[in-house]
Amino acid sequence: MNSGQLEQRIREGIPIAAQMAFRVRSLTDHGITVVGGGEQNHNVHGTAFAGSLYAIATLSAWGLVQSRLPERAELVMARGEIDYRKPVIGDIVAHCNIDRETFDSFLDNLQQKGRARLKAVSIIESGGAVAAEFSGLLHARLAG
Repeated sequence: MNSGQLEQRIREGIPIAAQMAFRVRSLTDHGITVVGGGEQNHNVHGTAFAGSLYAIATLSAWGLVQSRLPERAELVMARGEIDYRKPVIGDIVAHCNIDRETFDSFLDNLQQKGRARLKAVSIIESGGAVAAEFSGLLHARLAG
């Protein structure tokens, strides 16, 4: 799945993503960068709304893993938590990277056992520093 296909899938399957001006900036086999538009996601203080930070970070982790799954696989975020460290002004930019060995092991388990789980971490930066760190546990299973 390429970045355009992933962005379309997310926007169609998760309608609020379009309202958040969500887009996939870059996608590789082991990393993704996604963006949520600034003004749509701001609170009364002019900084990014905490829920928007959580949503964009979640979509980065989920999107990266989803992009590598076989077509008949289903993916859910089973658990997620975020540590807010500093305000974000402007667009929300989230990065998620999963090392090759971890990703390959996850995909091998999925093929062999029909299910697998994976921890993914997404980072949101602002002003050159980490503004939020999201950690999620994703579960995948082969349907049918």
